[in-house]
Amino acid sequence: MKKIILISFIAAAGLLSASCSKALLDLANPNALVAENSWNTQADVEAGLVGVYHTLYNCYWNSFNAFQISGQSDEFYSLSPDADLAGYVNLKYTNTDQRWNHNSWMYLYQSVFRCNQVIEYAEKVEWESEAKKAEVVAQARAMRGMSYYNLAMLYKKAPLVDWVSAPADQPAESTFEDLVAFIEKDFLYAAQNLPEKFAEVGRFNKYFAYTFLGKLYMNSGQWQKAKDAFEVVIKSGRYSLVPEYRDNFKHTANNNAESIWEIQNSDRNDSWGGFWGIANDDAVCSFTARRDEFLAPSFGGGFGDYSVYQWVIDMYKDEKDKDGGYDIRLRDNVMYPEMFDDFPGQVLYTKYTSWNTAEWGTQARCRKYCVDYYAEGAVALGNNPIDIRILRYGELLMSYAEVLVEVGGASAIPEAAKYVDMVRERANLYPLAQSVHKDCLNDLKAFKKRLRIEREKETCFEYERFFDLRRWGLGTDEEFTNEVKARAQKFKDNFSKGKEWLPIPKPEVDNNPNLTQNDGY
Repeated sequence: MKKIILISFIAAAGLLSASCSKALLDLANPNALVAENSWNTQADVEAGLVGVYHTLYNCYWNSFNAFQISGQSDEFYSLSPDADLAGYVNLKYTNTDQRWNHNSWMYLYQSVFRCNQVIEYAEKVEWESEAKKAEVVAQARAMRGMSYYNLAMLYKKAPLVDWVSAPADQPAESTFEDLVAFIEKDFLYAAQNLPEKFAEVGRFNKYFAYTFLGKLYMNSGQWQKAKDAFEVVIKSGRYSLVPEYRDNFKHTANNNAESIWEIQNSDRNDSWGGFWGIANDDAVCSFTARRDEFLAPSFGGGFGDYSVYQWVIDMYKDEKDKDGGYDIRLRDNVMYPEMFDDFPGQVLYTKYTSWNTAEWGTQARCRKYCVDYYAEGAVALGNNPIDIRILRYGELLMSYAEVLVEVGGASAIPEAAKYVDMVRERANLYPLAQSVHKDCLNDLKAFKKRLRIEREKETCFEYERFFDLRRWGLGTDEEFTNEVKARAQKFKDNFSKGKEWLPIPKPEVDNNPNLTQNDGY
């Protein structure tokens, strides 16, 4: 089995003692794993690195990242009976401490804590070589960089902790710019010290670091640096688009040629305890993605908490493909009432060949990452084996096209269009120059607007949209913000300036006098 073997790792354990003499209290328990006797060798630190990877299976990485990055965007709204969930998705934020928000913050810092253990204790033990030490530390810094990237892009500001923290610590607040600078150093170190490829899939590699550097630079307005970082990945020649778009979201094609890095999942049917925590938190670890349970419709075994806005469906229908049909990515990404007419022969959950409006209603649902292609709905509850593609070459090509025109202006449109056309070709669409959208090639503003649509067609419901909206002007550009409000009712009803960032969980602000709430909350 190629996937990384994940084991639980205990950082420290306390000693409890019954009433006894002072001398007995001073005796050390030789069986206790505490910091003083568990970080003494290279093997100890490497075991700690396993603990770092283990945090990929807490509730942030296996679902909550989707709930935040896509759920907070204009793709989804919610009619869920869970008031906290519906309020969060619909931008009401009446409870900034509700679990979707606070657990995300908490588990991102859990990842940071474990990374800091490896980074700090690596300096205190002997190593077989400096190269091996750098490789281990680079993996921990890659994970820390990704964790802080999510904190920065979601919350704008956060405590910057680069030491093994204690519960009583009250770290200072760091600005977005400070966070970006720190994340950059972690990814640069990782890029310089990680190999191009590990024998075990799922480990961070050099191109993971360069791709995240490009995303970091792109989302902080450092366009030339973003261009340079993305070019390292493109010029490596290691990645390519797979022929079938949906193979990026099926377990039968995990770790394919398009995957730059993905979270390795299994079909183990684990308890809900594993969803909310990991083994060290007295819960069975959940080695499976659980986003499908919340996003899938009830007739597919899900909870139906998320509904897809109609504009997403309409977006795909702005042109026909070379065969006169609709863009296949509409079929692969969305379940909706007309899909059986638009794409004859479709089957959902191995048995449904028509839409039952009386029982299912008319709400559109997410199909991407759904198990409907091989199983009935109930199997989705707890054992979705589809790896989560955090970094994908198709998305990188769309990012690179955007970066090109931000750096080069109108003169870069022809080159940028080449990368857009690579993605369009796979969907059986005409090149832009031969399409109904060809006029966009003659004007920079029109091309940027078209590029945003092309990006959404390729990457909807992945791990980009909330960040994309802010980069394009949500909350800062009135014209763009009004466009978002026009297509997504929840933004019209509940969005105000400042909500382009999430609220910092209230207990974090209350318990740390150095941390302040974001504007608008």
